[in-house]
Amino acid sequence: MVRSIVLAGAAALAGGAFVLLRDDDDKPFEVYHYRAMCTRPHGFEQAAARSGTAPHPVFVYGPWDVREDSPEMFDEAGLDVWDPTEPGKVQLVACVDKVGRGEFVKRCDYTADFGDYFVNLYKGDYRVTLYEARTGKRVASPRFAGNRFGPDEEPTADPCAMTVAVPADGPRSKDREGDAYIRQIRDALEPYVTH
Repeated sequence: MVRSIVLAGAAALAGGAFVLLRDDDDKPFEVYHYRAMCTRPHGFEQAAARSGTAPHPVFVYGPWDVREDSPEMFDEAGLDVWDPTEPGKVQLVACVDKVGRGEFVKRCDYTADFGDYFVNLYKGDYRVTLYEARTGKRVASPRFAGNRFGPDEEPTADPCAMTVAVPADGPRSKDREGDAYIRQIRDALEPYVTH
């Protein structure tokens, strides 16, 4: 049973404080509740046990909303695996995190009315920590290098072709780590989800 306690100081004028109890058990368990695995790994009794045969439906928490960002990557059966809407079908929880800076990619030079500007591009270092939803047991932690520097969903030949917002009175350079492509996240998880 989960209970939330909220202390409110508004009653201090009346000479005291009060405690408000809210019972979270009255609310139905939703798929998005699995994101709690990414801050405090633990088992969820609502989840399906990880079976021996694929596919293993996964809830992905990170910079990817499957149904909004990339529905064209999946047919309806694929969406049920990569973005299940029923909490009882989820077998895996994937937590996507940028954990640092990877290798240097390129220096991009730009010219503006108020002077020159450059951006040093680095790959982003990403880790996907994958858990069994039912037990909270860690399954794997694959890593990959994010090299998305623009709005495209596939790598471009020239990462410097991105649009750069430059403050007229700010520094003349900055460093930037690449974001993850949706396909990179999917590729990192594929061996555990569909095999």
